[in-house]
Amino acid sequence: MTYFTRQVLYFCFLCSFLTLLAGCSGKRAGEHPLAELVRAESVMFDHPDSALHILEAMPMPSARRDKENHALWCLLTTQAMYKQMMIISSDSLVRIAYDYYKPTNNARRKAMSALYMGNINYNLGNIEEAMQYYLEGKTEVEKINDYKTGYLIMSSLGKLYLYRNFEEYAFEACSKAYDYAVKDSNKRYQMGSLQYLARCYCLLDKLPAAIETYQKCMEIALELGLENDEYYYGVQHETALVYTNSCEYEKSLSILRPFPVKYRSNSLIGKNLFSLGKLDSAFYYLNKALNTDNVYTKESVYRYLYRLCDNSKYRQYLKTYCDSLLYYNDSIIALDKGKEIIVYKEKYDHQKLITEQQRLKLEKAEAQRVLIIVTLCLVVVISVLVYLYQKRLVRKETTIRLQSEQLQAYLLQLHENESRLQQNRRYLDELKEQLSRHDSDAEERHAQQEQMARLESENGRLLTTIDDLQHRISDYASRLRDARKDVEQLRSLSKESLKLKENERRLTDYVVDSHKLVSGLRKKSRVLSDSEWEELMQLCTTAWGDFISRLLTCCPQLTEQELRLCVLIRLRFNNTQLASIFAVSPASISQKKFRLKKHLLESGRVSFSDDMTLDRWLVEF
Repeated sequence: MTYFTRQVLYFCFLCSFLTLLAGCSGKRAGEHPLAELVRAESVMFDHPDSALHILEAMPMPSARRDKENHALWCLLTTQAMYKQMMIISSDSLVRIAYDYYKPTNNARRKAMSALYMGNINYNLGNIEEAMQYYLEGKTEVEKINDYKTGYLIMSSLGKLYLYRNFEEYAFEACSKAYDYAVKDSNKRYQMGSLQYLARCYCLLDKLPAAIETYQKCMEIALELGLENDEYYYGVQHETALVYTNSCEYEKSLSILRPFPVKYRSNSLIGKNLFSLGKLDSAFYYLNKALNTDNVYTKESVYRYLYRLCDNSKYRQYLKTYCDSLLYYNDSIIALDKGKEIIVYKEKYDHQKLITEQQRLKLEKAEAQRVLIIVTLCLVVVISVLVYLYQKRLVRKETTIRLQSEQLQAYLLQLHENESRLQQNRRYLDELKEQLSRHDSDAEERHAQQEQMARLESENGRLLTTIDDLQHRISDYASRLRDARKDVEQLRSLSKESLKLKENERRLTDYVVDSHKLVSGLRKKSRVLSDSEWEELMQLCTTAWGDFISRLLTCCPQLTEQELRLCVLIRLRFNNTQLASIFAVSPASISQKKFRLKKHLLESGRVSFSDDMTLDRWLVEF
């Protein structure tokens, strides 16, 4: 083997090894959590207090010897504390889990750790960091079917957007949260997400849609038996506020008046009564509403009381209400300026995060393209090597066969010459014995002597020939031994080449499976657009050379549907996935495959052995 060949082989093995390592990366997160952790996680959502008790009672897993279980313990403990509404002063505990799971492929754990990193940072006032963690969690949870975690992440992100008046972002997040809640069949989650969706409609000035959404929310609350709960009256109050903003004051009052005293909104009742011209009642409820520490509530109440002073009956309070209104108005202006700065910063930070995610997606696509190019180069190199070694092996085996045949011919000739030589020697001995007896006449003796001379001459030639044959046999035997050694080496290299071929196949499959469209279809199959079909065709051509053109050469009569089916089979989609992509039943897919196989056989250029399936034939084609 030449130095260049060795280097090429080394390069191929190295690339294959690195690719396999890349394929195996991120699998550090094992699948063997401790029994206590499994038990704690199983009761977490319904009984977080029990989960926390289990976690606190068990020995903390070693951070050095058992990193996996230590990370899971930190994550579950944080989750239990958060669900118990305990004060968490830092993200140090959950960060252990976040740092452990981040480089892994465990999307569920990554999403959960990002969620609680976001929640804790949000509570600590680190809004930019919280948003980043929520967006990370959103990316991870989209890869799995964990609807609970999906709801928690999207609702948290929706609340963040909503309270900062990012209306469009908030609506998108809350809608996604509601989808997760429906998929999880969780009524409480549905109720919570509907409430925030209604608030989004209010910000978007879609008041009829807001009222409808609040009605759905209250129906679920009644279904859950929450008609006397603070949450129910909170939703009712928000509905009444929408009616007020829609100038439907009587409808608003009809909702507010039946409230128990402790849940009653005196401020909103007073504003409705003022708008209806019932000034005495409005004066009563507005003054009752001043019993609060909320600056915004006091400012709005004093604004109405100030307007009430247009009536002579209440003009005596004009200066008091005016001074109070100016005071609280100045306080709100100061607060709003600070909030405005925060909002602008958060909008900038959010856009920056979005841009960063887009950049990462582009970088991933570029890395994927480079990987495809490297794979193709490896395919070409490996294919050439396999071809050259196979050709050289055939040539060597042919040479050995010819040399073996020649060697056998030489050995046969040597055997015949040695037999002839022995016969001549025996005949010479007989002639010498006859001459020694002197019982023949002179003429006969002369003839015997001539015969002896001819035999000796022939023996001399035979000895020369035998000597030459022995040299040739020795030379051929030596060459044959060398050739057989070469063949053994070539066979060994051929085996290595076949291993390389297998690694190349795995590498190609990895690249194909990593393709965004293919991986998405494996997770959730669906009907494809024409552009997506084109993308799959191009991927197939890139990964397996002239696969499509070779198919069309074998069977030019293939329809577009049959060609698409061939491509999907080559991409290793199963019948269930194929059924979803073609929007038919799995039985129809089986029929399609049967017709396709028949069509290929009818071309006369394709044959199937008894044990050859269509799927296997296309994969090996």
